[in-house]
Amino acid sequence: MRPPSNSSRRLTLVFLAVLVPAAVTLVWLGLRLLDQDRALWAQRDLERQEAAADGIVRSLGGVLTDVDRRLTEGSRIPDAVSLERNGGGVSVSPPGAVAWHASATALTELRGEPFTAAESLEHRGEAHQALRLYDAATRASERGVRAGALLRRARVLRNLDRVDDALSDYRALALYSDLSLDGMPVELLARRAQCGLLQELSRRAELAREAASLERDLLAARWTLNRIDWELAAGQIAEWTGRPLVASPLQIAHADAADWFRTANLSSAGRKSAAFQGLSMTLLWTSPGPHQRAVVLVPGSVEKWLAVAASQAGPGVLALAALDDRGEAIAGQAPPVASRVVRRTALETGLPWTVVVSPGGAWATDVEFKSRRRLLAGGLASLGLLLSGGAWFLWRLVQRELAVARLQTAFVSAVSHEFRTPVTSLRHSIELLKENDDITGARRQSFYDVMGRSTERLHRLVESLLDFGRMEEGRKAFDLRPLDVLKFTSAVATEFAVDVAARGHAIEVTSDGAPGEVMADPDALGHALWNVLDNAAKYSPDGGSIFVSVERQHAGVAIAVTDTGLGVPRGERQEIFGKFVRGSRAHQLGIKGTGVGLAIVAHVMKGHGGSVELESEVGKGSTFRLHLPVAT
Repeated sequence: MRPPSNSSRRLTLVFLAVLVPAAVTLVWLGLRLLDQDRALWAQRDLERQEAAADGIVRSLGGVLTDVDRRLTEGSRIPDAVSLERNGGGVSVSPPGAVAWHASATALTELRGEPFTAAESLEHRGEAHQALRLYDAATRASERGVRAGALLRRARVLRNLDRVDDALSDYRALALYSDLSLDGMPVELLARRAQCGLLQELSRRAELAREAASLERDLLAARWTLNRIDWELAAGQIAEWTGRPLVASPLQIAHADAADWFRTANLSSAGRKSAAFQGLSMTLLWTSPGPHQRAVVLVPGSVEKWLAVAASQAGPGVLALAALDDRGEAIAGQAPPVASRVVRRTALETGLPWTVVVSPGGAWATDVEFKSRRRLLAGGLASLGLLLSGGAWFLWRLVQRELAVARLQTAFVSAVSHEFRTPVTSLRHSIELLKENDDITGARRQSFYDVMGRSTERLHRLVESLLDFGRMEEGRKAFDLRPLDVLKFTSAVATEFAVDVAARGHAIEVTSDGAPGEVMADPDALGHALWNVLDNAAKYSPDGGSIFVSVERQHAGVAIAVTDTGLGVPRGERQEIFGKFVRGSRAHQLGIKGTGVGLAIVAHVMKGHGGSVELESEVGKGSTFRLHLPVAT
């Protein structure tokens, strides 16, 4: 195709000068409106977020006020560890919440006076006499005496190698859990002694069973021990079981919290969040008095309260967290670092935590603003599409009109050139005949032959243009009749060979057998085949061969015309069948033509119920194949 003309470039610049400012202005206004709408939404969202945060703080404050009331009344608080100062120590409920206590709970201490005589005999080596005294003491009415006798008798029996009797006494001591010896619970002493005896006897199965039971009871805080006694017992149990015995981090944290409550100077009721053993805990305590109480809230309780507060605030809360004084989350989900949040500090609210709220769901997709944004964006998109579509349509229309104008101009120029050659030959021949009366008959006949060929060429050009006009308007009627396609093709090729003999083109016709007959209009099909042959001759070098083959196909017959010319670029293979269209190489090389030959071929093949197909390779030639249905 020809490059755009200067007028086309000027029109393009004018078109862009009008369209681009309008489009830029529209986009700028749309972006400004969207920014304003976004800012309005953000302000509304912040106000709702602030209101939600205030509601959450009120909800949490109400829950803690109820906890304070119940703590003052001494009521049990579910899912919490209760502490109470008693003298120099602190009692814990439930006991299993801590691994050990700041001080062991006082039990009834065993008296040694009833066993002075028996122990004296035992020390002098008179074990049997001491054993008789211990036996008698086991039947005493006082529980403390019986327990002391059992403990001492088991020791003597162990020394006398009566291990089964000693084990029986140790088991019997399990009934005396309210007694202690030198501050150590009698039951724990007996069970530890039992495990030690089983270890000495290498009774591993029994030892494993008893040590595992002792391990479970120690972790469940069956006995109130201080830290030293607990760790001593844990070390012995670990030796018997073969695995380390450590308290859970939560038990240790609760024990540290209880110890803090025991030693802290608390002059009034208060609330606090602090870390014990790396775990964030929340403590609430009453005013000092005979029974100063405190409660340690486990994270699960705070989680529940946060969930209730978030549900009351509505579905717009994306993340809600309670942070301790280190800024770490005690409960809830801390919002992302880059997110917009509302923060209420402990100093502002009186809560033991800093409450952090970030927006989500319902706020981020607020129906009113979302609808407005959709409407605005849809309107801008529609205007943009309308403007773009209209501009594109107008641009295509203008470009098409310009292209048609250029093609028509090129067509007029090409037709003029096509007519000029035969007209010039006619004028030249007529002038020579008029000026020379003595021309011989043979010479005169040659002039007549030139005039005849020129006239025939003019006739063919005129008929081509008239036929093309009728085809374009749909007025061309085809007289279809049975036609021997091979004979017909050979005849047209022979006639064409005579016409182009001066250029040295050799026309070779072949067939793959007996193609048979087709239903065709001889004049129209001949015209189409002539145009294809003429196209092959134009675009092939002088002396180049043109191959014509008639091929029988499964659905009909194909007439293939192959040249060794320029070839057609891939991007032009569809365009060249349009009216007034000529290939770019034809313009570059100045090859003459009207641009309607292949358009006529396409119309003729369509009118015959067939088609035209092009195969080409640039620089090596082209093959035009005319497909026709067979006669039935």
